[in-house]
Amino acid sequence: MAFPAKLSSYVRIQGFSMKLRSRLALMALLALVPLLIFSALAAKRLSDGTRENAIRAMQETANATALIIDRELQGALSAVLVLSRSPLLLDEKFAQFYDQAKSTASGDSAWVILYAPDGRQALNTRVPYGAPLLIRPSPDELPPIISAKGVHISGMVWSRALKKHIIFIDVPVTTRSGKNYVLSQAVYADHFGVAFKERDIPSTWVVGIFDKEGMTIARSIGADQFVGKKANPDTVEAIRLGVDSFRKHVVRGELEVYDVITHSDLSGWAVAVGVPVEEIDGQVREAGYMAAGGLLLAVFAALMGSGIVGRQLASSIETAAIASDMLGKSEELPPLRRSGTREIDHLQHAIVSAAAKLKAAETKNAELLDSERTARQAAELENRRKDEFLAMLGHELRNPLSAITSAVSLLRLRVGDDPAVRRPTDIIHRQSAHLRSLLDDLLDLSRVIYGKVQLDMQPTDLAALIGGSIKNMTDTAKLSRHTFSLSTVPVMVSADLTRMEQIFSNLIDNAVKYTDEGGSIQVSVTQGHGMALLRVADTGVGMGPELLPYVFDVFVQGDNTLARTKGGMGIGLSLIKKLVELHGGTVAAFSEGVGRGSVFEVRLPVLASGASAEAAGHAIDAALDGVKVLLVEDQDDLREMTQALLAELGLQVWSAANGRDALAIAAAHRPQVALIDIGLPDMSGYELAVALRGNDQAAPMHLIALSGYGLAGDKQRAAAAGFHHHLTKPLPLDELRQYLAALNLP
Repeated sequence: MAFPAKLSSYVRIQGFSMKLRSRLALMALLALVPLLIFSALAAKRLSDGTRENAIRAMQETANATALIIDRELQGALSAVLVLSRSPLLLDEKFAQFYDQAKSTASGDSAWVILYAPDGRQALNTRVPYGAPLLIRPSPDELPPIISAKGVHISGMVWSRALKKHIIFIDVPVTTRSGKNYVLSQAVYADHFGVAFKERDIPSTWVVGIFDKEGMTIARSIGADQFVGKKANPDTVEAIRLGVDSFRKHVVRGELEVYDVITHSDLSGWAVAVGVPVEEIDGQVREAGYMAAGGLLLAVFAALMGSGIVGRQLASSIETAAIASDMLGKSEELPPLRRSGTREIDHLQHAIVSAAAKLKAAETKNAELLDSERTARQAAELENRRKDEFLAMLGHELRNPLSAITSAVSLLRLRVGDDPAVRRPTDIIHRQSAHLRSLLDDLLDLSRVIYGKVQLDMQPTDLAALIGGSIKNMTDTAKLSRHTFSLSTVPVMVSADLTRMEQIFSNLIDNAVKYTDEGGSIQVSVTQGHGMALLRVADTGVGMGPELLPYVFDVFVQGDNTLARTKGGMGIGLSLIKKLVELHGGTVAAFSEGVGRGSVFEVRLPVLASGASAEAAGHAIDAALDGVKVLLVEDQDDLREMTQALLAELGLQVWSAANGRDALAIAAAHRPQVALIDIGLPDMSGYELAVALRGNDQAAPMHLIALSGYGLAGDKQRAAAAGFHHHLTKPLPLDELRQYLAALNLP
């Protein structure tokens, strides 16, 4: 064959070449293969047949012994059953019944006993009637026998009076007067040795009879030594399984035996037959040794012949073997030399080709890994920049929003009850809070989708809240294209006002979006069964049965054409469901089909207490009166509005624009609370917190961080710097009031 030139540059010699010799030996032994196979099959058949016959004989012995035991037990049981129906017994004529029972006793090995439920004997045919009687050795067995109302065959019981082991065959009896007894036939355990006398058992075989717990009742060999004792642990375990089995195991630590275990259906006892392994396997082993010896001689002769021939080709195979080994280790192949054997040369060529392909694949894989690593690092950088941008955006938006919120909160505190001013300020305040909530959701949408939103719960009249929201929608002509009706009754719930308005607004938006102009939208608030029910019904496009079960899933939308026309990403209803569940409520959707409108029902728990929110607010205001607060904020407008707002709440407020002034004020006025902006010009809020905590001239104070960053990591960093609480801009006034009131400062 034409051999590639490059192959001549690779060679390595190693002193191992068994593969070719093995193949030659196999060829030489080819004629012996049928002999090997048939000899092995014959030996296997002989071994299996001998073993199967012995095991079958063991099984037959075990089954026959079990049948003899069942026969003996059935005879005793039949006698007891007949006696249990005796009118003398049922009429409690025990003296006459004693004579009847004694006449049925079979020999000296069995007698009849009548037991009361507590184990005392009412009569015993082994002793004269009226003689003193003993208590049953195991009286605790009797109540379950009476309760079960069935036949019971005991295990081994030691009689201290008779100094022998006994078996009880028990039948529960209820006399005509309603008294319960147990009629038993007691049998000496050694009576069951009759089973061994009726079978011609080989002298080397051991047959044992065991109760359910593995206690030896009878034994064909060594009865005096083993009767009344438990079998070895593995035999006990096999007996308790209650399944007929065959096994091979070691007894007394030295004798290996085959065991067959069968069980009596009547009593649950087990019969085990043990035979030494050597007795069964010895003859088979001898025949096997002879066959194996002949086969070994034939194999030896074949190997000798193949070795002589294989030695001539040994050197040719060495190069391919070593090259294969080096290929597996990804090592550079040294120059190979032609072997002169066509097959070997072809193998070497394949190895060299595989080495080249492997090296190319490794190079390509390294390039792909580098490319993946570069792309992953770029993606991680972009993701980190995105997070930083969103955090910065939130911070920049929260600062002006915080000033607006503080200013409108101050206006609300000062306008009094003038409705012309009060209503606009309320709207600005509520919508500012709504804007802040939407900003939080923008920065961390997963908080809303997965129920991680923090709710500001307070007593709320759901009807009033819905009515106010409807008024706002009416003012903006949101409902002008539809027929709208509202029916409410006052009902108090615990709710976050902003989130509840968001829930209702989303429901109305959904109804308006999918109801054509001129359609009807009905809103009602009712109460029943301890729940407040908000119901929004429309005459819009409705939903088919295939959509209804999934309407609250994220990104689920109806007909694609309609979804593109109306807009939306399919998260509104999912958001509603999460927010309602955070309020401890439920939401459900109903529709009779496409084109037949939709109904959405929100259920919320009604407040159990009638405590007024106004009274709670007065209590909070009283707790804040005179509390000394240090406000640290670098933005002038925000600092001015926040200071005025805090002062309006009754707090005594000092303000500083930087950390240096804050430290001076803290030393001079010793405030009780410090409200600190994190982004200060001369030092960070974290550094200021550490300085205040280490300032001996300043009184110990509660430190509250105020930041435009509200992620979990920001709160953890504030806590690590020593802050007791963290607030996110714009300043959540109600949360601050409740926190300060809870401190109960003097």
